[in-house]
Amino acid sequence: MVSTLPADGDPALAGSSEDAHVDILDTADAGTAVIRGSLLRFGGYGIGTLATVASSAVVIRHLGLIDTGHFTTVMALVMIVATVSDLGLTSVAVREYASGPRSEGQRFLRNLLGIRIVIALSGLALAVLFGLLVGYPHVMVIGTVIAGAGMVVLMVQDGCSIPLQVGLRFGWVAGLQLAIQVGVAIEALLLALAGAGLLPFFALQLPMVVPALVVTAVVGGRDSRVLPKIDAREWRRMVGRILPFSAAVVLSVVYFQIAQILVSVLSSPAQTGYFGVSFRVLAAFTTVPGLLVSTALPLLARTARDDKERFSYASRRLAETMLIAGCGVALGLFLGAGFAIRLIAGPGFGPSIDVLRILAFALLGTFVISARGYALLSLDRLHAMLASNGAALVVVAAAGVPLITAYGAKGAAIAMVAAELTLALCYEWSLSFERPELRLAPGFALRAAAAMVFAGAVALSLGLSSLASAVVGSALYVAALLALGIVPAEIRHALMPRQRAKATRS
Repeated sequence: MVSTLPADGDPALAGSSEDAHVDILDTADAGTAVIRGSLLRFGGYGIGTLATVASSAVVIRHLGLIDTGHFTTVMALVMIVATVSDLGLTSVAVREYASGPRSEGQRFLRNLLGIRIVIALSGLALAVLFGLLVGYPHVMVIGTVIAGAGMVVLMVQDGCSIPLQVGLRFGWVAGLQLAIQVGVAIEALLLALAGAGLLPFFALQLPMVVPALVVTAVVGGRDSRVLPKIDAREWRRMVGRILPFSAAVVLSVVYFQIAQILVSVLSSPAQTGYFGVSFRVLAAFTTVPGLLVSTALPLLARTARDDKERFSYASRRLAETMLIAGCGVALGLFLGAGFAIRLIAGPGFGPSIDVLRILAFALLGTFVISARGYALLSLDRLHAMLASNGAALVVVAAAGVPLITAYGAKGAAIAMVAAELTLALCYEWSLSFERPELRLAPGFALRAAAAMVFAGAVALSLGLSSLASAVVGSALYVAALLALGIVPAEIRHALMPRQRAKATRS
């Protein structure tokens, strides 16, 4: 566990929260702490995802095709509201904590919570109105209200955990996240076994996020015990300052979630269900890059301000790491799509397999987007982010309407992949056009792609089951990466401390 407290087991990080925050970000140990923190959060999320998958396998069978489509559609609406209410302020608050005085960060956080609560409630009202206007069943409309309430509390808990993130106390951050995920999964499983209808499933978050909020306030101390502040002048200054980034964040979720909405409007309930199941599986993986990269934001923000050379090295290494991770996850999901769908939804969702195989390629862009997005944020390149996300929205809408009309769920998947890859390319160009030293080397990308294609081709040629193909393909991919020598040294050193010590001595 990487922490700022001696009790968390890392004496190198001992001291007061603020002192540790300042010291570690300005030392060579920051990179290793960030990598280990990323792995810690990823591990917690992985365990939570396994719990979610296990419960989803029961819940989707219990709800059936139509109610599953209703549930995923409502959750997509709520996700849009949650992201709009954030406006990118959470990421900016992390940047403020890392690069400015702590008092300014506290003031920003209080106003952040105030803004998010007001916008979330307003957005929730609009989501309910949308459901009424398009004729959603009453259970979906009421479910939007219930799920939205859980979203608001989770949003507050996330804001209060910002001091823990900047203090590199990732053990607590990961632990609370895991508790919420596992708790929600257990609740869902119990409801399904009890034969509950659709409506109670929309209330899964509330019983978990309220205790998590209390624990966050206790563990985070005074820094995390903040009350929302209403200051219209400060709100206008904050929003005006980061409006391009806020708009970019909103567009990023709208274009990613809109495919589910478009299918529900333009296609049949069955196609909505097929896409909903595949999209739900994909969504579990799209959270991963954000978890891995968000731990690096304090370091990127500090180096962008103080050390241009260190920032260039860190951002380039981060992009390389995320590219090879994205190729690996996309490969595993493509090969294991059949197993994933049969496990989660059962034999009645066979068409979802091909949809998920198409969606797997979106992860190639998703992982790179996370790395390049935080680099752009650290450099305050907010207008570039806005333009890039606008381009992705145009792609998903322009391609989605005709493709969904003609091909249903598969058309939506194709449109999403096109939009995600468009955004990744736009981010890469925006970041490296004026600063070529930040550019991802073409040779590196080609070697990563070659490793993915080689592993996938061999795994498919063996004629194994879906699960076995995914396992064999992933193992071959890792072996190919090592053979090509493109695994960043920092990753090897973080995973193998003895190798790091040997390299340091030499």
